Amino acid sequence: MTTWYPDFLGNDFSYTTINLEPDDQGPVVATLVRHLPADASQSAPTDSAQPHFALLAVHGWNDYFYQTEFAQAITDYGGRFYGLDLRRYGRSHREGQMWGYTSDLKNYDEEIQAAIDIITAQHGQDFPVILYGHSTGGLTTSLWAARNTTQLAGLILNSPWLEYQDSFFAHYLGRPAIDAIARISPTKIISTSDNGFYQRVLTGWKDEDGPMPVHQPGDPFFEGGWKPDARFRHFPSFPIRAGWLSAVLHGHAQVAKGLQMDLPVLVLTSARSEITNTWNASQRSVDGVLDVDLIRQRAAHLSNHTTLVKLNGAIHDVMFSRAEVRAEAYAQVCTWIAHYARL
Repeated sequence: MTTWYPDFLGNDFSYTTINLEPDDQGPVVATLVRHLPADASQSAPTDSAQPHFALLAVHGWNDYFYQTEFAQAITDYGGRFYGLDLRRYGRSHREGQMWGYTSDLKNYDEEIQAAIDIITAQHGQDFPVILYGHSTGGLTTSLWAARNTTQLAGLILNSPWLEYQDSFFAHYLGRPAIDAIARISPTKIISTSDNGFYQRVLTGWKDEDGPMPVHQPGDPFFEGGWKPDARFRHFPSFPIRAGWLSAVLHGHAQVAKGLQMDLPVLVLTSARSEITNTWNASQRSVDGVLDVDLIRQRAAHLSNHTTLVKLNGAIHDVMFSRAEVRAEAYAQVCTWIAHYARL
């Protein structure tokens, strides 16, 4: 039986720790967080308000689960929301561990499977589960879904990192050189820079941005930001290590060959990207992290049933965009679940 403990996100959230097999870096755990409002937890088993699917969300690089509004939107639609902090991320990081490090994305199979087992033990073996991944989590969940299609009712990807865009270490070194470094010194840090623009976008409108635009009152996108926990989302970002980068590049290579899953897939992205080293306020309405054109090119080969949605004004994590964009994203997700997920 799974034991749940109060989570720091608030009264409607609780977590359980998943003990995993030690990997090549030592002992590890994962953390499963669930959204369960008090009124839902007190409902009778035959109540029509009982959930009819679960959504399991996997975060991206330098991240953890804290998308509380998205969780509420899924609950309001009749689902049960779970967020998974992978090993060495967020709630699952332990003292002395290298943040976010893995040498093989398949290592995450264990915690994803364990989370689904907990969900189906709670709701029934035939309970539909939709897997969701953001950014690097979108790559990890795509690869997992391709190997475990029959366990899922669908896959939702939020700005998934499916292809490596130009950067000095990928463009000038390339995968063979990164692989060679990873074989010799997998934990070697690959020097990168973090311009802080995305962190700035996540933490609300700043005085130096000029007059605040007209917006929905109380929208965290403008007023105060999303308050990412500095313990778990670092600025500058976690250091990138050769073994981890090699694992990601190998994942991209698998996607490039075409996964061609027999599974409904929804891909949400911003309508456009603007990747620059000069700050301007337009960073608050574009994907400033990944090239959305590359994402859409690769996404077309994920499955024989892929839905692509471009969201005007969305940022990299579309669920943290301004209020009207978030509302559209939630509507697109719910419509897709209603029409295409295998419930």
